[in-house]
Amino acid sequence: MSCHVQAIQVVDQSKADKVPSISTGIGFLDHMIDQWNSHAQVGVGIQVIEADEDDSKDNNSNDSVQNRFAGKNQVELLTMVGNALGSELKKVLKSKHHSNQESKFSCPLDEALVTCVLSSCNTESDKGSLVFYNLAPYGIYPSATGRTKIGKLETFAIESFWKALAESSTLCISLTKLRGDNAHHIVESSFKAFSRALRNYLDPPDLWEPQSANDEASIRQQREGKVERKTKETSISVHLLLNGCSKSTHVETGIPLLNAFYTTLAQEAHMTLQIDCQGDLWVDDHHTAEDVSIAIGQCLTQALGSKAGLNRMWVGRAPLEDGTTVEVTMDLSNRPCFVHNLHETLGRQEYVEETADDDEFANKSLLSCEMLEHCLDSLVMNGRMTVHVVVVKSSSANESSVADVVLGTAQAFGRALRVCAMVDQRRAGTTASSKGTLSV
Repeated sequence: MSCHVQAIQVVDQSKADKVPSISTGIGFLDHMIDQWNSHAQVGVGIQVIEADEDDSKDNNSNDSVQNRFAGKNQVELLTMVGNALGSELKKVLKSKHHSNQESKFSCPLDEALVTCVLSSCNTESDKGSLVFYNLAPYGIYPSATGRTKIGKLETFAIESFWKALAESSTLCISLTKLRGDNAHHIVESSFKAFSRALRNYLDPPDLWEPQSANDEASIRQQREGKVERKTKETSISVHLLLNGCSKSTHVETGIPLLNAFYTTLAQEAHMTLQIDCQGDLWVDDHHTAEDVSIAIGQCLTQALGSKAGLNRMWVGRAPLEDGTTVEVTMDLSNRPCFVHNLHETLGRQEYVEETADDDEFANKSLLSCEMLEHCLDSLVMNGRMTVHVVVVKSSSANESSVADVVLGTAQAFGRALRVCAMVDQRRAGTTASSKGTLSV
């Protein structure tokens, strides 16, 4: 058995030729390596053949060819593939100027969230290392062990791929599963997280900053969404403009904490958000909070359109004063899903901000903790995005208030949205997906 890798190179998709073929002899592994093309924006092709195999035959003709190594020693196979890819990647790392010493990225899927950290090992042996790996168990079924195979790929062999890749590329790699119920998505999240971390490792650090070329290209599009709706419960007008600033943002819902939440989100997203809602607050906060969040999500869907040419994925972080950090990992996926660990924080009290007796709130409505969760879910579902919220608590004796965590969530959400929605000019209007589209 031998492995041939067509040179890995950074791809300018506006000038790129046809992506070379990938044929490892394990169909699922082919699909995972293809994530490099879509998300790391590199051109990679790989062919694995046996000594007596005719490498000219159609590698995409049928299952017996695509999975021709299903019965072979997969630890050996994946080690060989990892070594071959890593050796070619090493050439890219040496030829491509990059100033990042570490790159961290999490990839959100509806049933998995994996974080990848890449760094330069700088060892005398010029070898990298798989520093940490905890993807197993691969899913929750069967409950005792998780999956042993995904398609024809044996899950126990996957670690061998990453170990070989790290050692031969000179990178230090860590892969941490934060959540994962579905084996396919756990592995897919790890490959996408690696691909995005690699892309960021190679990119200049200011690529996604305000006033960058990508930011200016995004602003020039003047994307916007408008929703007006009137029911017996609420009368709402929402205007959202992805214009690179938020100085004209005005949010009035009759719920001060909700006003603050969406004002903060708009500021961090560098977008203008104008909201006017008259709701039945004499009933409670439910209809107003829900309907406003639905309308904002619908405006985002209008503004982002097909999402072709956008960066699509990002992680926004908001550090709080006590050392707690709120992380929002977002994918403009068109497959809406909201997963979080806010329950412990929100479960501490009934309302996000306990100020019922303050004069400022005398004629206003409080936002209940259960509605904050429902607002986020409504926003995500109607914005057609996948979002994971992870509150990483510090060991500090003074725990952040519920309101601080909630507004930190708004900050992190806005920061993630700003870069997700940004145009990546290298993609030249193509969609950041191995499918080639985000249509559902």
